[in-house]
Amino acid sequence: MTYFSSRIRTALPTSRQGGFSLLEMIVSTSIFITVMLVIVGALISLTDASRKARATRIVLDNLSAATDSMSRNIRMGSYFHCGCEANRFNYVTPQSCATMDAQGNGGATCIAFEPASGNPSNANDQVVYQLTAGRIERSTDGGQTFVGLTAPEIVMGDLRFFVYGTTVQVDQPSITMLLRGTATLSTKTSTAFNMQTTIAARTPNFAP
Repeated sequence: MTYFSSRIRTALPTSRQGGFSLLEMIVSTSIFITVMLVIVGALISLTDASRKARATRIVLDNLSAATDSMSRNIRMGSYFHCGCEANRFNYVTPQSCATMDAQGNGGATCIAFEPASGNPSNANDQVVYQLTAGRIERSTDGGQTFVGLTAPEIVMGDLRFFVYGTTVQVDQPSITMLLRGTATLSTKTSTAFNMQTTIAARTPNFAP
């Protein structure tokens, strides 16, 4: 008796480990770096914008405080003298300013007046505002000494006063202030500003 035997061989699947190729790793890393650079750049831009906005607000708050102080004192003043001469004793004499013409001339960069508690016969108690070296200055002793009102970051390009109706016992004075300049925040950034305000004195120029 003849016996036949057969051996069946089953082919087993070859084991293979999965993963990323070198090219895939390079591409994914490049995309990640690009996205991170964009995000970091956006954060830096937002930080710079926030810092500039904060600095601008601080500088312009200083300018606003200075103009508010000037407006309040002018509103309560009397015996307005527009323009400052070498002889400061002339400040006790009321004087109006010419209106600005087509060439931009007119007005004055200085104004003097008696404060609310001042004495028109005293030449040493006038409040004086003037523009000096790009800064607004104030004097409370008739122009003998001055102190700066605006911060060094504020560079005033122009300060004009236009005064109308200074005749004593006749008119009620009206004063217009025109301010132009730049708020310099750094060597690369600056903000230009233009301001104008008109103030009417509370009472006419009544003689004492």
